[in-house]
This record gives sequence, structure tokens and C-alpha cells, in this order.
Amino acid sequence: MHVYPMMKAMDVAGWEKMYRTGERGAEDAPTLPLVETTEKLRPAAAIDLACGTGRNALFLAEQGWTVTAVDASESAIKTLKARAAERGLDVATGRADLTATDFVLPNSAFDLIVIAYYLQRDLFPKLAAALRTDGVVLAIVHIPEHGEKMTEKRAAPGELRGFFRGWEILHYYEGPSRDPAHRRPVAEIAARRR
Repeated sequence: MHVYPMMKAMDVAGWEKMYRTGERGAEDAPTLPLVETTEKLRPAAAIDLACGTGRNALFLAEQGWTVTAVDASESAIKTLKARAAERGLDVATGRADLTATDFVLPNSAFDLIVIAYYLQRDLFPKLAAALRTDGVVLAIVHIPEHGEKMTEKRAAPGELRGFFRGWEILHYYEGPSRDPAHRRPVAEIAARRR
């Protein structure tokens, strides 16, 4: 298992509190774009970045993928481990600060990278090196609602697609979230590295 640097306490405190107190519950159903994307892929090695309590990681493990799941929240990872054990699933976990300058994904290690509802613009250029040839990235990010200004945590319309110039775009969508757990508009992309 790759060792990831620890998230700084001040950066994760809010998420940690939400997961620890149950304010942010454990979602069960995987995201619809993940289900749709993996229907076309053969299970292999996957990583779920900013995985929360692991709904997508658990789904992948149930489908036969070898899964690594990473999040900044210790409580979220603890919940994920318990949920995996209850289901008899093997999911490697790590706690990481994805924003740390020393955060590095191993080269050519994954066939699928999942980033759901987490936007970190400087992370996208690093993903290609972590994918094997023909590997796929599935990313879902929030976009502004009509009339709302773009913020650090929301991508501008079309911005997500721009991170994957030169990739084969398997799926792209912008509009109302298709995930009942998330009500805000989203951009979704599934892109294959060539």
C-alpha cells in the first residue's frame, strides 16, 4: 500500500466533524456515472480519491475491482473499513491530503481513477501518470447554479472537459445532478487516457 501524507488538521476539521458526528451519513448507492462507466470496463485496479465513506469504492469492490480508497477524514475511512468488513470486501484505504505538495500517486498503477464531488484543479494534470494505458478517469464536480458565481469549489461550465484535452471522452454531462444525494448542478466526465 502506498503511504500518503496526512491531511493538515485545519483543512479537514469540518469534514472530520461531519463524518464523526454522523451529520454526513454513509451513502449506500454508487454514483450513476460510475455504474454507467464501469459497465463498459473490465474490473482491474481502481482508486477512489476523496472517497468519503466509500460508496463508490464498495461498489467497485463488489464488482471485482482491486480498490484503493483515499480520504482526508479519519472518521470517513474508519466507516468505510467497517462497511467493507460487514460486506466481506477487501478495500485498501489511506488517509491523505490531496492538496499536499508531496502527495503523489504511483505511476501506471490504476485502470480507473474516481473523483466524485471533489474539485482540486491542480490534481487533474497528475492523473495521466497514475493511469495505465487505456485507463479511465471518472470525475464529477459541482458547477454554479444559474446566476451563481464560480468559486474555488465549483467548476465553470466547460472547465472539467478542458482538463482532458487529447483524451478520448467517453461521457460528458453538465446539468442537474443525477445523484439524489447531491442536489446542485454538476459536470461529469469519463475520459480514457491514450
